[in-house]
Amino acid sequence: MAALLSFLWPGLGQLYTGKRRLAAVFAVPALLVVLVLVYQVWQQGLLVFGTRVVVQRAVGLAVVAIVVIMGAWRLVSVALAFTSVERRPSRRILDRLVLGALVAIIVVSHLAVGGVALAASNLGDSTINSKPAGPIASDFIKPTPLPGQSVVEATPNTPELTQRVTMLFTGYDAAPSRDHVLYDSLMVVSYDPKTNSVQMVSVPRDSTSFPLYFGKHQVVSHTVAINSLAKAAASYGSPDSGYMTLVNEVSYLVGIKIDYFAAMDLLTFVKLIDLVGGIDVDNPAAIDDWEYDWLDGSPYGFHLAAGLQHLTGRNALAYVRSRKSAGDNDFGRSSRQQEVLMDLMHKMAKPDQVLKIPEILSTLGSGLATGCVPDVAGCTFPADRLPDYVSIGQNVPKDNIKQVVLSVSSNYSEYEAGGQVCLFNDKLAQLSRQLFGSESLWTGKKDPVDSCPAK
Repeated sequence: MAALLSFLWPGLGQLYTGKRRLAAVFAVPALLVVLVLVYQVWQQGLLVFGTRVVVQRAVGLAVVAIVVIMGAWRLVSVALAFTSVERRPSRRILDRLVLGALVAIIVVSHLAVGGVALAASNLGDSTINSKPAGPIASDFIKPTPLPGQSVVEATPNTPELTQRVTMLFTGYDAAPSRDHVLYDSLMVVSYDPKTNSVQMVSVPRDSTSFPLYFGKHQVVSHTVAINSLAKAAASYGSPDSGYMTLVNEVSYLVGIKIDYFAAMDLLTFVKLIDLVGGIDVDNPAAIDDWEYDWLDGSPYGFHLAAGLQHLTGRNALAYVRSRKSAGDNDFGRSSRQQEVLMDLMHKMAKPDQVLKIPEILSTLGSGLATGCVPDVAGCTFPADRLPDYVSIGQNVPKDNIKQVVLSVSSNYSEYEAGGQVCLFNDKLAQLSRQLFGSESLWTGKKDPVDSCPAK
């Protein structure tokens, strides 16, 4: 009985045998450890604490050490409790079997939990800092400097938690039939800690005739859409790699310094949605897109009723890609992309997702490229700050999230030949000042001139 009680909690066996001081020696440290862990989880939230265990190596190793030490503590308490009482000779074999079973349970359970924590920590350390790979790898090859041209490597400024942080999310479609990648989703997400607010701006993938940020701000041809700018960058003499040309161009147009980028492929998006158990969306209008291509050989067509809907990864991808339903267009799906990103963040922030953190990071590591702006070898999104940003995201009120889609209906752009979009540069500068205040790149500067082709 004494050994069983110490198995349930260190020191209970000693208390049962009347050894109160020894009971306190075993029980109090264990209680303090549990209270500290409970306090940390209560203060940070289960998800944030779990994220720290995965992505912050020191925290993960500390948890492993605590689990191992607590296991050893329980073993000593059980062993002393077992040897401190007289046992009947007739029950000696049974008592030893019970002791062996208790010891085995303690060893196996603590090694298993410690092993999971260690594996999770190793996984987070290796997958958060993912580098561009696969079909977009070639877009990160920097151009060869011209003879006599000097290239100065800029140093990324990692924003503090008290500073604004801005990220460009790009979703790319790399079909086997193409020799380049199309970045069909371009979304700037900026967090301002001073106002605890988020600004989201989606740039139309078919934007064209825009001025380039480098050189004399020459205007791209109307035949080049921004989703293919990475491929065309070299032909315009860009000093940056193809992808960084795209990042810097979006930064110039939206008027805010971008600190980090993230590029995700379609398959990873589907896997991520399914991993969290799907998402719930509020579809603003019924979708009947008879031309939607599922990209897997299924019959064409995607249909979704208006109102609250639960979407699997496959349907969520259709929801953010479909654009040919009656009354729908690229701008409509850009708005849905913002909605899905917010819904996904809310779903991932739920406590029941904490055990999925390692698998979520593994999934992201397989199809998500992250990096810093400017592009410097080895510089990636700071993994140790991920828990802080998770916590921040949970505490931003819905009313503090401003979502903008640069569409014709919003008066920030207009259609031109072939269904392409031409952005109004002066109105983008004005919007930038409204959204980002003094941190707008257009603050204190004149509005840029119109670059749309003459009608």
